[in-house]
Amino acid sequence: MKFCRPTSHKKKEAGFTLIELVLVIVVIGLTMGLVSVRLGAVDFWREQSTLRKLTETIVLLNNQAILDQQFYRMEFDLKDNSFKVGVMRPDSAGLGSSSNGRQAAFNLDTLEEDLALLLSPESSSSATMIPPPSMPSLAQPTKLGGRYILLDVVTSEGKISREMEDVPSPAIRFSPRGVSDFGVIHISTGGETAITILANPWTGLAEVYPGYRDFKWSMPRQSVD
Repeated sequence: MKFCRPTSHKKKEAGFTLIELVLVIVVIGLTMGLVSVRLGAVDFWREQSTLRKLTETIVLLNNQAILDQQFYRMEFDLKDNSFKVGVMRPDSAGLGSSSNGRQAAFNLDTLEEDLALLLSPESSSSATMIPPPSMPSLAQPTKLGGRYILLDVVTSEGKISREMEDVPSPAIRFSPRGVSDFGVIHISTGGETAITILANPWTGLAEVYPGYRDFKWSMPRQSVD
Protein backbone atom coordinates (compact mmCIF):
# COMPACT_ATOMS: atom_id res chain seq x y z
CA MET A 1 0.00 0.00 0.00
CA LYS A 2 1.46 3.29 -1.11
CA PHE A 3 1.03 6.49 0.81
CA CYS A 4 1.17 9.75 -1.08
CA ARG A 5 2.77 12.63 0.73
CA PRO A 6 0.48 15.59 0.48
CA THR A 7 1.99 18.44 -1.47
CA SER A 8 1.13 22.07 -0.95
CA HIS A 9 0.81 24.41 -3.94
CA LYS A 10 1.34 28.00 -2.98
CA LYS A 11 -0.49 30.46 -5.18
CA LYS A 12 1.74 32.97 -6.82
CA GLU A 13 0.82 36.39 -5.49
CA ALA A 14 0.07 38.96 -8.19
CA GLY A 15 1.60 42.43 -7.88
CA PHE A 16 3.87 45.08 -9.41
CA THR A 17 7.59 45.07 -9.16
CA LEU A 18 9.50 48.30 -8.54
CA ILE A 19 10.51 48.51 -12.21
CA GLU A 20 6.90 48.11 -13.32
CA LEU A 21 5.77 50.88 -10.97
CA VAL A 22 8.47 53.19 -12.29
CA LEU A 23 7.42 52.46 -15.88
CA VAL A 24 3.76 53.18 -15.07
CA ILE A 25 4.68 56.50 -13.45
CA VAL A 26 6.83 57.45 -16.45
CA VAL A 27 4.04 56.62 -18.91
CA ILE A 28 1.50 58.63 -16.88
CA GLY A 29 3.89 61.58 -16.72
CA LEU A 30 4.51 61.52 -20.46
CA THR A 31 0.79 61.30 -21.15
CA MET A 32 -0.01 64.26 -18.91
CA GLY A 33 2.80 66.23 -20.51
CA LEU A 34 1.49 65.56 -24.00
CA VAL A 35 -2.05 66.51 -22.97
CA SER A 36 -0.78 69.73 -21.38
CA VAL A 37 1.19 70.64 -24.49
CA ARG A 38 -1.79 69.88 -26.71
CA LEU A 39 -4.14 72.01 -24.59
CA GLY A 40 -1.58 74.80 -24.56
CA ALA A 41 -1.34 74.66 -28.34
CA VAL A 42 -5.13 74.80 -28.63
CA ASP A 43 -5.26 77.87 -26.39
CA PHE A 44 -2.46 79.51 -28.37
CA TRP A 45 -4.19 79.07 -31.71
CA ARG A 46 -7.51 80.22 -30.21
CA GLU A 47 -5.81 83.39 -29.01
CA GLN A 48 -4.17 83.94 -32.37
CA SER A 49 -7.49 83.38 -34.14
CA THR A 50 -9.20 86.05 -32.02
CA LEU A 51 -6.34 88.50 -32.53
CA ARG A 52 -6.41 87.89 -36.29
CA LYS A 53 -10.19 88.43 -36.39
CA LEU A 54 -9.82 91.73 -34.55
CA THR A 55 -7.15 93.09 -36.92
CA GLU A 56 -8.89 91.77 -40.03
CA THR A 57 -12.18 93.35 -38.93
CA ILE A 58 -10.52 96.76 -38.66
CA VAL A 59 -9.23 96.48 -42.23
CA LEU A 60 -12.59 95.10 -43.43
CA LEU A 61 -14.57 97.98 -41.93
CA ASN A 62 -12.37 100.57 -43.64
CA ASN A 63 -13.27 99.02 -46.99
CA GLN A 64 -16.88 98.19 -46.16
CA ALA A 65 -17.67 101.73 -45.06
CA ILE A 66 -16.66 102.95 -48.52
CA LEU A 67 -18.59 100.23 -50.35
CA ASP A 68 -21.79 100.70 -48.32
CA GLN A 69 -21.39 104.49 -47.90
CA GLN A 70 -22.16 104.05 -44.23
CA PHE A 71 -20.49 104.99 -40.98
CA TYR A 72 -19.31 101.78 -39.30
CA ARG A 73 -18.50 101.53 -35.60
CA MET A 74 -16.38 98.97 -33.74
CA GLU A 75 -17.38 99.08 -30.08
CA PHE A 76 -15.41 97.53 -27.21
CA ASP A 77 -16.80 96.17 -23.95
CA LEU A 78 -13.79 96.13 -21.63
CA LYS A 79 -15.66 94.46 -18.78
CA ASP A 80 -16.95 91.69 -21.04
CA ASN A 81 -13.59 91.48 -22.84
CA SER A 82 -15.28 91.62 -26.24
CA PHE A 83 -15.95 93.78 -29.31
CA LYS A 84 -18.81 94.11 -31.78
CA VAL A 85 -19.62 96.02 -34.98
CA GLY A 86 -22.55 98.18 -36.00
CA VAL A 87 -23.69 100.80 -38.51
CA MET A 88 -24.55 104.32 -37.37
CA ARG A 89 -28.10 105.09 -38.49
CA PRO A 90 -29.03 108.80 -38.47
CA ASP A 91 -31.99 109.60 -36.22
CA SER A 92 -32.79 113.11 -37.39
CA ALA A 93 -34.56 114.14 -40.55
CA GLY A 94 -31.60 116.32 -41.43
CA LEU A 95 -29.52 113.38 -42.61
CA GLY A 96 -32.38 111.16 -43.66
CA SER A 97 -32.08 107.52 -44.64
CA SER A 98 -31.83 108.05 -48.38
CA SER A 99 -28.62 108.04 -50.32
CA ASN A 100 -29.24 111.70 -51.24
CA GLY A 101 -29.40 112.64 -47.57
CA ARG A 102 -26.15 110.82 -46.85
CA GLN A 103 -24.52 112.40 -49.89
CA ALA A 104 -25.46 115.88 -48.73
CA ALA A 105 -24.29 115.21 -45.17
CA PHE A 106 -20.99 113.56 -46.11
CA ASN A 107 -20.07 115.67 -49.13
CA LEU A 108 -17.15 117.36 -47.35
CA ASP A 109 -14.48 119.46 -48.98
CA THR A 110 -11.47 118.56 -46.86
CA LEU A 111 -10.09 115.63 -44.92
CA GLU A 112 -10.13 117.68 -41.73
CA GLU A 113 -13.87 118.34 -42.07
CA ASP A 114 -14.49 114.66 -42.72
CA LEU A 115 -12.50 113.73 -39.64
CA ALA A 116 -14.36 116.31 -37.57
CA LEU A 117 -17.69 114.82 -38.58
CA LEU A 118 -16.36 111.31 -38.03
CA LEU A 119 -15.07 112.08 -34.55
CA SER A 120 -18.16 114.05 -33.53
CA PRO A 121 -21.17 112.83 -35.55
CA GLU A 122 -23.50 114.27 -32.92
CA SER A 123 -22.50 117.76 -34.09
CA SER A 124 -24.74 117.37 -37.13
CA SER A 125 -27.13 114.63 -36.04
CA SER A 126 -27.71 111.99 -33.43
CA ALA A 127 -27.28 108.40 -34.53
CA THR A 128 -28.07 104.91 -33.32
CA MET A 129 -25.86 101.86 -33.71
CA ILE A 130 -27.67 99.04 -35.53
CA PRO A 131 -26.45 95.64 -36.84
CA PRO A 132 -24.69 96.02 -40.20
CA PRO A 133 -27.12 94.84 -42.93
CA SER A 134 -24.36 93.34 -45.07
CA MET A 135 -22.59 91.62 -42.15
CA PRO A 136 -25.16 90.93 -39.40
CA SER A 137 -22.99 88.31 -37.68
CA LEU A 138 -20.47 91.00 -36.66
CA ALA A 139 -23.13 92.56 -34.43
CA GLN A 140 -22.67 89.63 -32.04
CA PRO A 141 -19.95 90.26 -29.40
CA THR A 142 -16.66 88.50 -30.10
CA LYS A 143 -14.77 87.60 -26.93
CA LEU A 144 -11.02 87.56 -26.79
CA GLY A 145 -9.78 84.01 -26.32
CA GLY A 146 -7.43 82.37 -23.84
CA ARG A 147 -5.27 84.65 -21.72
CA TYR A 148 -5.96 87.75 -23.82
CA ILE A 149 -7.56 90.63 -21.90
CA LEU A 150 -8.57 94.06 -23.20
CA LEU A 151 -6.68 96.57 -21.05
CA ASP A 152 -7.70 99.88 -22.61
CA VAL A 153 -8.59 101.66 -25.84
CA VAL A 154 -7.12 105.02 -26.79
CA THR A 155 -8.75 107.37 -29.32
CA SER A 156 -8.34 111.05 -30.10
CA GLU A 157 -10.89 111.64 -27.34
CA GLY A 158 -8.66 110.01 -24.70
CA LYS A 159 -8.02 106.68 -23.00
CA ILE A 160 -10.68 104.42 -21.53
CA SER A 161 -9.44 101.50 -19.39
CA ARG A 162 -11.18 98.54 -17.77
CA GLU A 163 -10.57 99.98 -14.29
CA MET A 164 -12.79 103.01 -14.97
CA GLU A 165 -16.39 103.12 -13.79
CA ASP A 166 -19.46 104.59 -15.52
CA VAL A 167 -17.72 105.47 -18.76
CA PRO A 168 -19.08 105.01 -22.29
CA SER A 169 -17.82 102.07 -24.29
CA PRO A 170 -14.78 103.08 -26.36
CA ALA A 171 -15.26 102.82 -30.10
CA ILE A 172 -13.46 103.24 -33.41
CA ARG A 173 -15.52 104.70 -36.25
CA PHE A 174 -15.01 104.26 -39.98
CA SER A 175 -16.07 106.85 -42.55
CA PRO A 176 -17.44 106.38 -46.09
CA ARG A 177 -14.65 108.70 -47.20
CA GLY A 178 -11.98 106.09 -46.37
CA VAL A 179 -10.71 107.41 -43.04
CA SER A 180 -11.24 106.13 -39.52
CA ASP A 181 -10.78 107.16 -35.93
CA PHE A 182 -7.29 107.10 -34.54
CA GLY A 183 -7.36 104.06 -32.25
CA VAL A 184 -4.89 102.17 -30.08
CA ILE A 185 -5.91 98.88 -28.46
CA HIS A 186 -3.81 97.44 -25.64
CA ILE A 187 -4.23 93.72 -24.91
CA SER A 188 -2.66 91.75 -22.07
CA THR A 189 -1.25 88.38 -23.10
CA GLY A 190 -0.71 87.16 -19.54
CA GLY A 191 1.60 88.38 -16.81
CA GLU A 192 3.41 91.58 -17.71
CA THR A 193 3.40 91.00 -21.47
CA ALA A 194 1.08 92.86 -23.82
CA ILE A 195 0.25 93.55 -27.48
CA THR A 196 -0.51 96.95 -29.01
CA ILE A 197 -2.78 97.29 -32.05
CA LEU A 198 -2.82 100.60 -33.92
CA ALA A 199 -5.83 101.37 -36.13
CA ASN A 200 -4.11 103.71 -38.57
CA PRO A 201 -6.65 106.21 -39.95
CA TRP A 202 -4.44 107.12 -42.90
CA THR A 203 -3.71 103.65 -44.26
CA GLY A 204 -6.77 101.75 -43.05
CA LEU A 205 -4.50 99.02 -41.68
CA ALA A 206 -4.24 97.43 -38.24
CA GLU A 207 -0.61 97.46 -37.17
CA VAL A 208 0.43 95.01 -34.41
CA TYR A 209 3.35 95.78 -32.09
CA PRO A 210 4.81 93.64 -29.28
CA GLY A 211 4.61 95.16 -25.82
CA TYR A 212 2.60 98.08 -24.43
CA ARG A 213 3.34 101.02 -26.70
CA ASP A 214 1.96 104.54 -26.44
CA PHE A 215 0.95 106.44 -29.55
CA LYS A 216 -0.06 110.09 -29.76
CA TRP A 217 -2.70 111.44 -32.12
CA SER A 218 -1.28 114.09 -34.43
CA MET A 219 -1.96 115.50 -37.89
CA PRO A 220 -1.09 114.10 -40.32
CA ARG A 221 0.55 111.07 -38.69
CA GLN A 222 1.02 109.30 -35.37
CA SER A 223 4.25 109.31 -33.41
CA VAL A 224 5.54 106.67 -31.03
CA ASP A 225 6.85 107.58 -27.60
